[in-house]
Amino acid sequence: MSKYEVEALKDLQASKNRVMTNVVRQIEQRAIPKHSRRWQLSMFTIILTVCIGIFIYAQINNRDELSANAVPILDEKMYDMVIQEAIERNDSQELINLNFQTLIEMDAYYVYAVSKGIKFSEAAIAERQRSEREQWERSYKESTIIKDGFSKINLTLDEFYEKYMKAFAVKSLAKSELKKDYYQKYESSFQIHAYSAVKKEAMDYFTAEYGTQIAYLKNKYNVSKTILAAKYKYGTVVAIEEDRFLVVTGALPEEIGRLSNEEMINKHTNGVWFPLHEVQQKITIGQNVNVTYSLQEAINQYDFVGNLDEIEISE
Repeated sequence: MSKYEVEALKDLQASKNRVMTNVVRQIEQRAIPKHSRRWQLSMFTIILTVCIGIFIYAQINNRDELSANAVPILDEKMYDMVIQEAIERNDSQELINLNFQTLIEMDAYYVYAVSKGIKFSEAAIAERQRSEREQWERSYKESTIIKDGFSKINLTLDEFYEKYMKAFAVKSLAKSELKKDYYQKYESSFQIHAYSAVKKEAMDYFTAEYGTQIAYLKNKYNVSKTILAAKYKYGTVVAIEEDRFLVVTGALPEEIGRLSNEEMINKHTNGVWFPLHEVQQKITIGQNVNVTYSLQEAINQYDFVGNLDEIEISE
């Protein structure tokens, strides 16, 4: 079963773009129109890398190289660069919350990966740097934002690559390794389920370990939890497979087991796959459930995949 692009995550991508643009604004110390153009994923990666790299350069410019253990976590100066300027520019609280959440998640993936004993080899880091540099070299020629950012601190692209790129490479590898570990357990997992599971595990661990520091930063920036628009699905559990279960509205008891999943979905012109984690001891085939979710991707006309925020089981 192939993996599909998560359409609902595009809204979160816009938030990530704003985070990186805020950092660059701070470096350049000049105004940029609030409604900047929408960046593609590759450009986000580039801007993310340069901002983290420039920040690290300013903090450790007397060191020759950066080891995995030197990756900055919950660094208040970094959060100030991103969040404080957004506050001063009177960005909405929703945007500030999304920016904050982006930074927290990046830290969480790295810390959680380290806790699981994941190692980051020099070869893996070098390969990640190589692939990202290809994107950099294409976009560096086109982006005055990146060029000006380097110019302000007297840093060439080559110098940045040689000394200050490992921090981003390590965090990026951490997230990739966590997802790889998940796909080893569930090879046919949908992308949205892998994303949701890895994010939840990382954030749960990170919050348990760094709860006091996170609470301090949340209070400092008056951050609250971002709640995405809720969707609701009422129906019957007609299948349980690997890391997911299928809910179809209008399914009849005598159809379960007699019709294939595809036949069931097409007959009733609806069906949503939800992640099984944390509810596998609660649900069984044939139960009626009411699921609240916020992210969705389409497989085909009637077949969808969603995350799981809440579930109610009918007696």
